Amino acid sequence: MDLKKQHILEAAATLFMENGYPKTSMQDVAEACNVSKATLYKFFNSKESLGILVVFYLTDQMMQKVEKITENKDLSPKNILRESIIARMDRFAERNRFMDELLFSLTQDQREKYLPAVNKSRFDIFEQFSGIIKKAFSLKSETAAGELTLNLNGLIKEITFVAGEDVIDLDERKIADFMVDSLEAILEKRKGKRPLMTKEQLAALRKAFSDEEKWLQPVLKKKRLIHSLRGTLDDYEKNGKILNLKEAESLISQLKKLEESEES
Repeated sequence: MDLKKQHILEAAATLFMENGYPKTSMQDVAEACNVSKATLYKFFNSKESLGILVVFYLTDQMMQKVEKITENKDLSPKNILRESIIARMDRFAERNRFMDELLFSLTQDQREKYLPAVNKSRFDIFEQFSGIIKKAFSLKSETAAGELTLNLNGLIKEITFVAGEDVIDLDERKIADFMVDSLEAILEKRKGKRPLMTKEQLAALRKAFSDEEKWLQPVLKKKRLIHSLRGTLDDYEKNGKILNLKEAESLISQLKKLEESEES
C-alpha cells in the first residue's frame, strides 16, 4: 500500500474511533495528516469511501496480528487462542461503534454497495477464528468449530459492552481465560448433540461469500479506475501534458469494457 494512503487510513481510523464517525470531517482528517483537503480527495472520493476502507484496514491489521500469533511455535494451541482473543479485543468497542455509525450514515444505495464487502470481512474473521478454535480443542468437525466461534463472537461482544459500562474490570488475560474455559464447557455440554449447522450449510455459506467477493471485484476495480481517472484529469488541468490525456483515454477505455461486460 502507498505510504501516504496508509498514513491517511491510520489517521482517519484514530479520529473515527476517538471522536466518532459523524463528528469527524474530511477537513479534520486532512489536518491530522498534514495534507490539503484536495490531496485527500485524490485518494478517497468521499468520506463514505474513506470510512469503508478504514473498516477493511482495521480488519486487515487485526487479522495480521492474529496470523503472527498463530505462527508462534512456542505457544500451545490453547495459548494461541488466548492471545488471539486478546488481539481481537484490542479497541473492539471503538471499532464496533465506528462501524455501526458508518453503516447508519449510509444511504440505502450506499449500503447495498458496501455492505457485501463489510459482511465478507466479518466472515473472514469468523473463518480465521474457527480455524484457531479447531486446533485449540483438537476438533475434527468444522461445524463444531463454527458453533464455538459463534459463541466466542457473542462473548466478545457482550463482555466488551459490560466492561464499557464499568460493571467488570477488563483484565484482558482473565477475560481470555474465561472465554476459553467457557468454550471448553460448551464443547463438553454439546457432546453427542445434533450440530447447529451442517457441513452442507457451512459450505453453502462459504460459497455465498466467495461468490459475493467475485461480484465485488468489478465494483472495486471500477472504483480504482474512477479514482485514477480523476487524478489524471487533475494532473492534466495543472500541467496540460498530452501524456495525461492519453492516460485518461486508456482509463476511459478500461471503464467502457468493464461496463460492457456487466451489461452482457
